[in-house]
Amino acid sequence: MKSVLMSAFLLCGGVCIAQAQEISFSGLTQTTNRAAAFSHTSAARVPRNQSLQAAPLFIADALTPAASLTAPVSLNTALALPLAPADSAAAEPSPAPQPRFIYSDRDDYRWQLALGVSFERFRSSVYHASAVGTHTSLTYFLNDWLGAEGNVSTFFAPTIYIGEHVKLVNYGAGPRINWRRPRWEPWIHALFGGTHALPQTAGHSQNGLSMQFGGGVDYRLLPRLSFRVELDYVRTRLFGQWQDNAQGAAGVVFHF
Repeated sequence: MKSVLMSAFLLCGGVCIAQAQEISFSGLTQTTNRAAAFSHTSAARVPRNQSLQAAPLFIADALTPAASLTAPVSLNTALALPLAPADSAAAEPSPAPQPRFIYSDRDDYRWQLALGVSFERFRSSVYHASAVGTHTSLTYFLNDWLGAEGNVSTFFAPTIYIGEHVKLVNYGAGPRINWRRPRWEPWIHALFGGTHALPQTAGHSQNGLSMQFGGGVDYRLLPRLSFRVELDYVRTRLFGQWQDNAQGAAGVVFHF
């Protein structure tokens, strides 16, 4: 009898324990596996019109505590900042151009163009003449003292025959040596070329040889302008003989 009661008591206890476990498992399943309503979550409470500018752009910004407190940099502000020069050499002013060459205590130019009036006393066995004309000289300097010169002089004289005037042209080229100073510029030259004479005489050519030796001095008025005085000995060969003549000139010189 006791064994029967004990068996019945154990059976009842087992059934009660089984029912309690089933109730606790079903309650846990209902509370843990079911998703909560969206309206009750924190995501639903985020404002939809939140500005994206406040969000950090990079991971390093997100990790920085002050990233959320600093305002984003405006595009206009960035464009207003001065740009650094790409090359430091480009930012420096360009150097002054170097002079063509330097002599004494000033700079000077390689070209000289002289324009002026000339006078020549021409004497020969055929006729004599005192002629006045023009003088043109162009010089290119190879260095500060040596130049290459080309020279043309024209002369016109009064009537010597009926309806005939004396006309002379001397031309030549050669070396020129200058002593170039700030104000005064003395020089010497030697020119070799030809001459042309009118009127033509019977049995003789109008053309002949010419050699010119002499010099002069220039006085600098402006950086590109000088005044010149020149005196030369001119030896020509016309009418089958040599002539010894004197020539003078005065004018202005342009430097370039």
